[in-house]
Amino acid sequence: MNKVCQFIIMGLALSVTTFSSCQNKGIHPEILQYPPGYPDNEAPALSQLINYPPPRYLPGNHLIRLFDWMDPHYMGGMGQKLKKKEYTTNSVLLVEELAKNWNYGIVSSMVNGTIDGNQMSDTACPEMIRLANKYPNISYDVITYWQSLKPIGMGVKDRKPEIGKKNLDSTLYVTFDFYGKNAREINFNFPDSLIKIDGDAKAFTFRKMQAYLKRPINRINENGEEAPGAYRIRTIANDPLMVKMKDSLKIDSWEDFIAIRKLDMRNTYSSAFLKGVPELNHTFFSFYTIEGGPIDRFKWAIMKKAMTPVNGTYYSTPDFYPRWPKNWKDWQGAWHGWKWIETGRKNEIKDGDYLFSPFVSAGWSNKYEENISPGQWLGLLKCLSVAGAEFYYVGYFNLNAPFSNPSDYVWQAAMPAYAQAITSRFEDVLKNGNVLFDEAHNPIISYPDDDNHVLITARKLNSGEKYVIAGTYQPFSNDSSEIPESKYVTITINGHSLSFEIRRQGSVYVYEKTPDNRSIFYQLDKWHENKHPQRWSKDYCFEAEVADSGVGATDIFTTHDGNEDDYKNYVSYVHLQSDKSYFYYFTNRDSINTDRFLWIRYKGNGKISVEISNHFNLGIFEKKDLTKTDDWKWLKIPLSMAYDYRDENIIKINSLKGEIDIDKFVITTNGNATPTY
Repeated sequence: MNKVCQFIIMGLALSVTTFSSCQNKGIHPEILQYPPGYPDNEAPALSQLINYPPPRYLPGNHLIRLFDWMDPHYMGGMGQKLKKKEYTTNSVLLVEELAKNWNYGIVSSMVNGTIDGNQMSDTACPEMIRLANKYPNISYDVITYWQSLKPIGMGVKDRKPEIGKKNLDSTLYVTFDFYGKNAREINFNFPDSLIKIDGDAKAFTFRKMQAYLKRPINRINENGEEAPGAYRIRTIANDPLMVKMKDSLKIDSWEDFIAIRKLDMRNTYSSAFLKGVPELNHTFFSFYTIEGGPIDRFKWAIMKKAMTPVNGTYYSTPDFYPRWPKNWKDWQGAWHGWKWIETGRKNEIKDGDYLFSPFVSAGWSNKYEENISPGQWLGLLKCLSVAGAEFYYVGYFNLNAPFSNPSDYVWQAAMPAYAQAITSRFEDVLKNGNVLFDEAHNPIISYPDDDNHVLITARKLNSGEKYVIAGTYQPFSNDSSEIPESKYVTITINGHSLSFEIRRQGSVYVYEKTPDNRSIFYQLDKWHENKHPQRWSKDYCFEAEVADSGVGATDIFTTHDGNEDDYKNYVSYVHLQSDKSYFYYFTNRDSINTDRFLWIRYKGNGKISVEISNHFNLGIFEKKDLTKTDDWKWLKIPLSMAYDYRDENIIKINSLKGEIDIDKFVITTNGNATPTY
């Protein structure tokens, strides 16, 4: 599939334009998976993002930012009967929102890289360059596409790259049947001299960009769909010239031959600008679909060297595009589900590459009902994370009119951030761990279960008995009655037979043996909901053990019914130490002046101190004597109406005296009933 993004980003302003959609819509019973007002009166895309509950990244994490492949143009309303100034204004504001609050980079597309005189052309995104200059500490990302390069910007007559021409010497092509007609495509004999012309044209454009930039380009992602492709291997193997070339190079297999030659071609192209433009010498460079997938892919161990390694490992870039709920488990043609990822991950991990960065999309049909729903998609993304996905290339593809209303699909930008924010809370296991291996030392990407709807992944810290487990209960349709939203499962991981609940939206757990030989088990994402994010609760719900600082394994305890490692009914909690403080962060996007309450579920007795603060005000200070209880009990603390909740808030909890255990706490506007969370 040709995923060319052509961004035309102009005009930075401070207004948001609303628009209606002309797409074909219908009512669907799974209404909680759709934004309020669907199908005709949804809030604009930017308004939705601003009002979604923000992702809760662990402060100070070192995860690589998400890479935006969702054309900001269309997200801003292009194709929705808006004027260019209106949709470009919206697009810039959307990119800024994603960069500031959802851990995305700032993206420009330089698909053809033309230059108009001394000014950057529309495709070079002048407004995005200005935005990148405004935020020098946020990754600036550029999308390129070799196949659509237009060297005409260099002052030559060519409007096509060398690799796209059809009139060169016949020895540079292979011919094949294409639906009953003869077609031709360049072969692996294509000379470096012609490839370098294309690379130099791209370098020329990058030099022009640098005149406008006051900071580096951090990442370049190349579309990677240029000819010749791995799918052409049969044609190549039957071409006498290619046979002669392979024999002369003394390469044994055709798989090795096409990978080695393709690697040489790609490196010749990319080195022209990565090495030829000094400002790009330290830029991360990647290609779409360099991976260990089962068919139509260049050999991973060879082709990965076309990309920039990260700390000595290469991040594969498979496309996880199931498109429809029925396709999540396997794959259908070009649309790849979990089985494709599982096969590729096994090959990549065997070659020493334990992390990856997939392209992801829940579907791009302009009939919302045909795409994967938000809850199901979030569960799948979490399993990708535990399988090693540090970051995602997040895509949505507007292929034909009538174009999808971005109000219907902006949630697809939010879900990868929600998943990655959970990943930030097990970054130690992600980067200093790996999936588990079977007795033959084959990577275990997912765990078998008799129920075909179950998907479970697990990861172990290299040093110590600490595991992260992600599970999701996946339907094969958007029919809300197909299966329940959750299920209890029992699965054996490294000799531990664990029983626990998995939900549609995913359930991510930490299982750990502590230094004093206790077993602790707790959930990182309990507050996530199986709904469209605009319908999630606006309350702030915290598990005490999922702290942002101050809580270690020795502070966490787990009690449960049943046998050891049976966590169908369990409570994990923090035992407060009198000499320690426990910190929790939450970000509120409004300053509504209304009553708020802090509910704390505790047991024990003593005196507790709670402080809530941010840079807007001195904060809230409460000290409470607790009623002694041996059972879990809710304590309600009214919070000051004078406190301004905007921006990032810090909750600090201390034990002043006594023995106090805390299970969870909630900040809510409901002071009349104990939380059901």
